[in-house]
Amino acid sequence: MAKRSEFELIYEAFGDFVDRCISSNRSLLWPSDSVWTLENVREMKRRLVDSPLLGAETGFEDKLQEQLRGADPVLWKMISDIYFVYFLPSGFIRLEKKRHDVTWAAEQGGFRAPLDAVSIWEAQEAGYTRTSMKYHSKYAQFWLITLFALRVKETDDPERILSDPAVMQLLLDEMLENLPQKTDRAYDMRHAILYMTFPDQYERIISTRDKERIVEAYQSILEDVPNDVDQAIRSIRQRLPEVREDIDPGFDFYIDLRDEWRPKKLPPKVGKEDIEKVKVIKNGDAPYDAEAREMLDSILAVLSHTKNIIIYGPPGTGKTFFAKKVAEVLVRPKEGEGMSQAVRLQEVAERLTFHESVALGMFLREPEAKYSVPELEVLPIVEARFTVSPVKHPKNQIWGYLQNHTSPESLTVKMTRRSEPYLFDKDTESRWFLTESGKEYVRENLSDELHTLTADDQTGQDSRAFIEWVTFHQSYSYEEFIEGLRPITSEEDPGSVKYDVTPGAFKRIANRARVDPENNYVMVIDEINRGNIAKIFGELITLIEDDKREGAENELSIALAYSPERKFSVPSNLYILGTMNTADRSIALLDVALRRRFAFMELMPSPKLLDHEVVESSEGDIDLGVLLRKLNSRIESALDRDHQIGHSYFLKVAVAEKKDQADTLEYVWNQQVFPLLQEYFFNKPEVLYEVLAPMYADSGMSERDRIMGEAMYSFETLTGEDLLFALASLASSQV
Repeated sequence: MAKRSEFELIYEAFGDFVDRCISSNRSLLWPSDSVWTLENVREMKRRLVDSPLLGAETGFEDKLQEQLRGADPVLWKMISDIYFVYFLPSGFIRLEKKRHDVTWAAEQGGFRAPLDAVSIWEAQEAGYTRTSMKYHSKYAQFWLITLFALRVKETDDPERILSDPAVMQLLLDEMLENLPQKTDRAYDMRHAILYMTFPDQYERIISTRDKERIVEAYQSILEDVPNDVDQAIRSIRQRLPEVREDIDPGFDFYIDLRDEWRPKKLPPKVGKEDIEKVKVIKNGDAPYDAEAREMLDSILAVLSHTKNIIIYGPPGTGKTFFAKKVAEVLVRPKEGEGMSQAVRLQEVAERLTFHESVALGMFLREPEAKYSVPELEVLPIVEARFTVSPVKHPKNQIWGYLQNHTSPESLTVKMTRRSEPYLFDKDTESRWFLTESGKEYVRENLSDELHTLTADDQTGQDSRAFIEWVTFHQSYSYEEFIEGLRPITSEEDPGSVKYDVTPGAFKRIANRARVDPENNYVMVIDEINRGNIAKIFGELITLIEDDKREGAENELSIALAYSPERKFSVPSNLYILGTMNTADRSIALLDVALRRRFAFMELMPSPKLLDHEVVESSEGDIDLGVLLRKLNSRIESALDRDHQIGHSYFLKVAVAEKKDQADTLEYVWNQQVFPLLQEYFFNKPEVLYEVLAPMYADSGMSERDRIMGEAMYSFETLTGEDLLFALASLASSQV
């Protein structure tokens, strides 16, 4: 049974309300006074329900005083009774708060609240459920109590309504459906009235979504699932003890089974590229296509004049998404032809050791041939290796590696210390060749590289081969981006360490672009403003200018710090795309030298991508486009436009299945959007409260409550129905 002995006083107190106030015309708190007359209830409806005061500028009590201004003082006794009934279900609101508000209402009419009526106040000590944020808004709950009393009083057969659960449920549902705004429909009070009147027939659950979750979780045990959620739960309550030995007939859905029907779950993972899925959801592709195409064309138009651009804007606006799209468009004209042989040599050389490069070069040219050192120096893969890691004396480098990896059985090489793998030997005329073990080493260990350089069909290479991605951060360095020294074990002396010049990400792609002038290449630098620009770019800051590139009017090449043997320049077919989050660092603080060398394209939030994407719930429907506009407008007023919230966060909600949208919205808000807002307003919680005021203003938390330290919840507690109601309030607020 759903009825529980610990709540008996609550059932009795609500029964007194029905008997004294609805069936009779008396008061719950002043039993001998005539208060709930039909005339008074109609007047309360006219003032409270028919003439609502909207907006977050004033609290609930201030609005109530305005609505009852000039009314018969006896209406304040009715308000005190309504307060008392409203507080009965809540185990969350403290008894002190309940007594305070009932006393306040009585005092507005010049009365003294009967706080010494011990028998009835004992019912307020516990409550039977944790009430939600929407419940704390009071207005909708007060309206339903008033309308319910009026409808019963106006009917010809009030006893039938008050004694028949089905009739009362039908009446309450009709009343709620007749209210035009979902946020005005107090389904929670509807559930409370039914439970307190018929605790054997209904559950102590005031959340419609919780009831739906229970039915979803256990409907498989029913042969026929009733359409009515309360009837379905009654069937589940009856059936569960029959099919499970661990369930007692007196079980409670919250205490005993909550983890089963309301398990914690994460929303589906959705990446930035899923913006394209919005096309499927919307009526036609126009909203997405027009927006995306216009931005893409604008960026490409700028790139027709320069090779360097930074896409900047607030977080979540799709900067990385568009950088990827632009990069793919830039390299697409040639991508079907695949990489040139020169680029393939460059790529292979980057991942091989020097002795492997020499062995592979000999094998590719003619495995059985013998080579002089000058002949080895001009092998394509060896030349590519020296491009990757320039040295001052190439011939000496080749001699050293050949001797170091000579077979121990060699009769012509006198060097004592040798290192595995043993690949080479030479004849008496100092011509080098691959040994049998050397040829076997190439076949077994360098087969991928062999395939890359010898395969006939190289057209299958996709655009990623022409695009290099890096992400700047505080520790990112010149050595990672341009070139640096990498410690390696000396092949001549395994116990010692020497240093090779290793190309960084930019130099690698620049080398590829240089040897493949027919194709475009793109370097994408995500979060470019998070790195130390002067330190990372070094002398490159000059070379990337359009007129300083190879073949340009003022072409310039310079010796790099770690490889002065060969001067470096930036090829003209290499584009540099940067993305910049304006919430991390203002553009005004960006390195001036970098600003002069890059074009800038702003990418702001686009709420219209979310227009008409509605998260539906009993707490109110939330149009994501409207929500984003209201939120960003308030952020801009309180802070600036650079700290707005991007649309891509909420796209994850738009592309989710309808049944998952509420959970996904909760995840997006609590794990992504709200932490970002907390960072924006670090040490300024009062400003953040003002930004989010509509989410909290209708909660009944007045300025008096905050001063007294009686705030009933904090930002972090907004989950489930509370969050949906709060976001619906924000979306419907005035800016």
